[in-house]
Amino acid sequence: MKILAFNTTSIGTQMSLKVEEKVFFLETEFSKHSETFFPLLENFLEEHNTNIKEIDCFGVCVGPGSFTGIRIGLSVLKMFAYVSKKPCVKVNAFEVLAYNNFEQNKGKNVCCVLNAGAGLLYYQIFHISNKLEPLTSEKICNFEQFKKIIKKLDAEIIYCDNNNEKNKFEELDAFKTNFSAVSLEKCVFDKVLNKDFTDFQTISPLYLRYSQAENLNLDSGFSLQEASINDVDAIFDVENMTDKDDIPWSKDSFVSSFKNENFNAVLQKKDKEAVGYIAYLDLKDEFEVLRLVVHSKARNQKVAQNLLNFIENQAKQKSVKSIVLEVDQFNFPAILLYEKMGFKQVGTRKNYYKNNKDGFIMRKNILG
Repeated sequence: MKILAFNTTSIGTQMSLKVEEKVFFLETEFSKHSETFFPLLENFLEEHNTNIKEIDCFGVCVGPGSFTGIRIGLSVLKMFAYVSKKPCVKVNAFEVLAYNNFEQNKGKNVCCVLNAGAGLLYYQIFHISNKLEPLTSEKICNFEQFKKIIKKLDAEIIYCDNNNEKNKFEELDAFKTNFSAVSLEKCVFDKVLNKDFTDFQTISPLYLRYSQAENLNLDSGFSLQEASINDVDAIFDVENMTDKDDIPWSKDSFVSSFKNENFNAVLQKKDKEAVGYIAYLDLKDEFEVLRLVVHSKARNQKVAQNLLNFIENQAKQKSVKSIVLEVDQFNFPAILLYEKMGFKQVGTRKNYYKNNKDGFIMRKNILG
């Protein structure tokens, strides 16, 4: 079996070619992908006596990274897969980095980090057993946020500065590494072994963007309202926009919940479209938050903060003593928000989420 893989998401190019038990590699420190990719590929295949028609499977890195590089890599893969009718595999840049020290990190959590430019970082956290298990989806944050995250994180950091920009994160230099064609091949080959193939027609680039809209003005199209069973469709639309590592509720779950007299929900809308909601139980002395979900297009606009403030005001009016909620131990953006708003961790539910992730129980005292 012959497997060809390539990564054009960084300032360099990495290629691997597996021919039965033999594996060949190509790496460049700098490539102008639009001009150099095809000459590199042609020479690489020719050097190892291989024709593109002989390839049985293609692998590509979909990002994040250089927008131009990602587009070139995906365009080439789609062209080859379409013409050859051969299967293909996609990997992301974090997965490739995680394979840099795969054997040494077995049994550990690893946090793979990329310089995103403009003072921002991309990251994803995995657990390495005999396979790579994602503990979070792909994230983006600024450096101040990341410094708070790593204080809470028991994980090996793998950092790649593939931006070739002046803004360096010196505190991460001790963990710096580069993309490796060897790691690319191992990552792709494991997916081939697991038959984790992807339809080339549906492969899309992994672009992560950071919203600069940090302030939400409730007078400019935003509104808060208590929800009823008639709002289930609107709530479910938001629920379907949760991160892929989350587990959305079903419509039946919402309908059943509204029949519970202790169940409450609040919707936040913008221009009459739901962009977030919070659901909670009124347990007399305590509010228990069951769900807090924000539509992806409304992230970083204080929607979650406004929803929490709303039910805190409700709690004060009803002389409720505290608000309690639960959060995935690796949902760092949420944890940092809750701490900022006065919540403190008071307990842990072991192996509560999938992949044996713990749930942190957090509480904010309202009265006394």
